[in-house]
Amino acid sequence: MLIVVTSGSKGGTGKSTVALGLSAILSLRGFSHELFDYSCSLGVCTGVYYYLNDFVDGINRLSRLVRVRQGLPPQGYEGLAIVDLPPMSLAQPEFVDLLGRADILVVVSSYEPDSVVSAERVLEAYPGGRVVRICNRMPTEDCKHYLKVTPESPFFVIGEPTNFRTFSELVSGLGFSGVERFERVGRQFVVGGVRAKIVTRWDPYAIIGIEVSGKWYYALMPFVRPIEDLVSMAHQMLGPTYLFKLGLADNALTRLLKAVRR
Repeated sequence: MLIVVTSGSKGGTGKSTVALGLSAILSLRGFSHELFDYSCSLGVCTGVYYYLNDFVDGINRLSRLVRVRQGLPPQGYEGLAIVDLPPMSLAQPEFVDLLGRADILVVVSSYEPDSVVSAERVLEAYPGGRVVRICNRMPTEDCKHYLKVTPESPFFVIGEPTNFRTFSELVSGLGFSGVERFERVGRQFVVGGVRAKIVTRWDPYAIIGIEVSGKWYYALMPFVRPIEDLVSMAHQMLGPTYLFKLGLADNALTRLLKAVRR
């Protein structure tokens, strides 16, 4: 059994983004796994289940590698699980029990000072020895991996080349090297007046390119719905004003393809 937990004591640090990024790279390398969203057990889903939303049924029906679940892995679970945790308290016995069962702990810290400090509390309850830290936007001395760009949509975060490379290095560091199994498509088309392309695909994900104001930008999304739906969703998240604020470079596709091959 192997459980990878994404955790941090503050909301909005990128825990769900990291969980989805781990899933994308693991599936790229052919590793079967399950994504668990523990927030669903506490009421309204706020983690990976929330972001995947309408994709969940398609992933669970069509993918041979990925399953999306609510709650926690059961006792005696055998397999590879990524557990996306909401902000938790060490007073919650379920949280402490899960940390006791986890083989690897991925601690996600935000660039906000109070969140960086709170991550230490998570480490206090983890009895294992395999801890990996990933930082949101601001690298620190004890943080080997960090997300350089963190817009609101996890799909765009993962599709950004620098972050894709970060997730790839993170998964390799966890010991899941494997062989990358992807199909380079490179097919362009127009959907509702929007120029788009499928760059690469693998079970169950695809990198979708959208042209905005004469430039191409990319999102990694589950390819389990009609391409028209994916293009519409990507186009909504990649508005020109939003991208301008991020200051993204023009050569994103070249960097992304290099990251996929690494």
